[in-house]
Amino acid sequence: MKKYLLTFIPLMLSGLQLCAQKLEVSVQANTGLFHFAGKSSTATTQVLQSSASTADPMNYANNPYGNKNGFSYGGSIQAQLVSKGGFIVGLQGGYELLKSKVDIDKYSPLIYLTYSDYMPLTAIDPSFAVTGHVAFQNQNINLNPYIGYRFQLSKVKLDILPGMDIGLILDTRDKGEVKDKDGKIYKVDNKRSKAPTDVRLRLGAAASYGRYGLNASFAHGLTNYMKNYIGDASFNTHSEYLRLGLSYRLF
Repeated sequence: MKKYLLTFIPLMLSGLQLCAQKLEVSVQANTGLFHFAGKSSTATTQVLQSSASTADPMNYANNPYGNKNGFSYGGSIQAQLVSKGGFIVGLQGGYELLKSKVDIDKYSPLIYLTYSDYMPLTAIDPSFAVTGHVAFQNQNINLNPYIGYRFQLSKVKLDILPGMDIGLILDTRDKGEVKDKDGKIYKVDNKRSKAPTDVRLRLGAAASYGRYGLNASFAHGLTNYMKNYIGDASFNTHSEYLRLGLSYRLF
């Protein structure tokens, strides 16, 4: 699907250019709030230790898909064609670092049983209380094909821009730290398998005066990040992202 979509977009732009009033190219800087939603997202989870090495304990979040907002940011370049009637078709592409947060209330270290251990395994719980949070962090290249319409409000141009996000993931990891009651810190920096391509429906608006503009958008994810979770096909969580940004029109 991505292959056909990326082939169709340039053809669509070329077709509209024949009747377009002008081509506009802008650069943008964005920031926003990113989180996960769905029945498998969570506000609180625990950190697990998967390696006994003190130098590299390989701590990771048990459920990293936090429903708390994380500070995210990115930059992009945008090209759009505006027809004489005000209709818009465009494509935006750029880099984004997206973070969600989950609170941590427990740390579970590894345990080793010996022949002298006579208690059943279910009765052995080495975990202890901690405080802190971990961020689920995605680095991605985001493509945003969109259509829209321009309203001329005195000297301000207002563009309404429905479209979609196609987030091509470069790197996925848990990152953060937690602290126990004695003040000892346990760091988390765990590289995960890359998340699936994140497809989101997006509704945006941009107001511009001269070459400068303000933009805002909300994107609702369609991709289930837990679709390949082992043992239960009912796991479901998707991304949501509220963006705010500034733009400068190059021409």
